Amino acid sequence: ARPAGAGHDGRSPAGPQQLDRLTGAGLGGLRALQLLAADEYPALIAGRPLVWRCQARAAPPRKAARQLLRRQLAHYLQRPAPEVPLQFCAGQAPTVEARWQGLPLSLSLSYCGELALVGLCPGVGAGIGIDLTAVTPLPDWEGVARLYLGPLATARLARLQPGARARQFARDWAGMEAASKCLGLALEEWSAGRQQRLDACQLSVSRVRWP
Repeated sequence: ARPAGAGHDGRSPAGPQQLDRLTGAGLGGLRALQLLAADEYPALIAGRPLVWRCQARAAPPRKAARQLLRRQLAHYLQRPAPEVPLQFCAGQAPTVEARWQGLPLSLSLSYCGELALVGLCPGVGAGIGIDLTAVTPLPDWEGVARLYLGPLATARLARLQPGARARQFARDWAGMEAASKCLGLALEEWSAGRQQRLDACQLSVSRVRWP
């Protein structure tokens, strides 16, 4: 199970739109998380992640995210968008069989309602994982938290009032998903060993208000 209303390649499709969302980015060498407009093209720097946001009005969010990713890659790789060797496999991060100035590119997508995020990070050993999670109360939050977030997170959530709990649950879930993507890990039940690997990621978690 995962919270409703969010999705990304290989997992659950987006559900009803929510106004408040959280984005978690798990990145190697994270400096700061800045959400860029779809028409912004800052200079790429090895090891520095970039994350774009777009509103999927005219297309399903997954399609909008993939189209945006292809446009950004076409710009930086200096080739027509249809010629970008972009690959999508179920349950895995997208990959591109091309290099930027001799460096590989790590890619990540996420979407929730009409909002989509696209991230990339150039560099050998560089990784990026992003996740967008709706802030919404979950009746079965405790069972989901115990299964995927672990005992410490579950105990922390249990001490909170319902509104604060919904926000913290979304933060914890977005962070867990983003770190998992950054490391190339599938969504699995919590374990101490898995948590140790996730804790090695540097995280930035931000709140995004969006209609």
